[in-house]
Amino acid sequence: MGTVPRTRLGLRPPEMYRELGIELRLGERCVDLGLERREAVLESGTTVPWDRLCIATGSAARRLPELSDAMYLRELPDAESLRAHIGRGDELDVIGAGFIGCEVAAVAVQKGCHVRVHEALEQPLLRVLGPELGAYLAAVHRSHGVDLHLGVSALPAVDGPPLVAVGSEPRTELAERAALAVDRGIEVDAHGRTSAPDVFAAGDVTRFFSPLLEARIRVEHFQNAQRQGYAVGVTMAGSAEPPPDEVPWFWSDQYDLNLQYAGAGLPWDEIITRGHFGRPPFTVFYLSEGRLIAAAGVNDHHTVARARRLMERRVEITREMLADPSFDLRPAAHP
Repeated sequence: MGTVPRTRLGLRPPEMYRELGIELRLGERCVDLGLERREAVLESGTTVPWDRLCIATGSAARRLPELSDAMYLRELPDAESLRAHIGRGDELDVIGAGFIGCEVAAVAVQKGCHVRVHEALEQPLLRVLGPELGAYLAAVHRSHGVDLHLGVSALPAVDGPPLVAVGSEPRTELAERAALAVDRGIEVDAHGRTSAPDVFAAGDVTRFFSPLLEARIRVEHFQNAQRQGYAVGVTMAGSAEPPPDEVPWFWSDQYDLNLQYAGAGLPWDEIITRGHFGRPPFTVFYLSEGRLIAAAGVNDHHTVARARRLMERRVEITREMLADPSFDLRPAAHP
């Protein structure tokens, strides 16, 4: 929060776009894709002709209308407002114990704020990490002074503006207006093609089929957006380069813990722990019908990286191998 100067927040410096012959239009909202005439319509009424079009509208924070004065954390002004709130040492109520809620709670309590977290589920990050690892994180937050309320069935009464962190929603309005196939995200193939000719989509707004995980997924992390954006870009440019066949991966820093996760939060029926659960470093593996589908490591990034390679290479590995810290996963992950 606040470690990167505003002037360095852009993905690329403005002169790079000019050198590449890219016309960059900022502050102009598109209101219609104009599929029939192949002319996108801007809010000003200006039209922009196109041969191929990519929708990369991302996602927006899910809002709670009942809390009209709530803070959200999605855009830069949101971050600046939250930083000022924490910097004053104000009390902070956080609605939601997902990744954003837990990370903000960790920062705020270490800055001297009194922090209350309210979560509807029985443990933090329950849907992704499960009850065991969720309970471990709950204990970590409580040990640092966070007042954690779980299984909350109604919105709490709070004095100041709370931070709402209850997930995100893909910005599919343009796609829906154009009657593209949408199901909790714009449906695309491995190359980012939508249901309309020459119309592509990439990033948080998409829902795509992963051959590796054998499921249609939506991933909200810059690593996926970066890789998918590249794959869509080369396809739109006419390349036949195969798209990346990767397992999604992300991380979360909370206190002195680095939580790394490889997978897509798909349902599992068995977990296996490598190391001593609750005593970092350790990793939890998630299996479905005996197949490794995800891994979550606490201060154990090497194991998660190797598990990711195992999944990407579709290597069959026994439960005993996963559980045994003395068994080296590297030869299997890097044949």
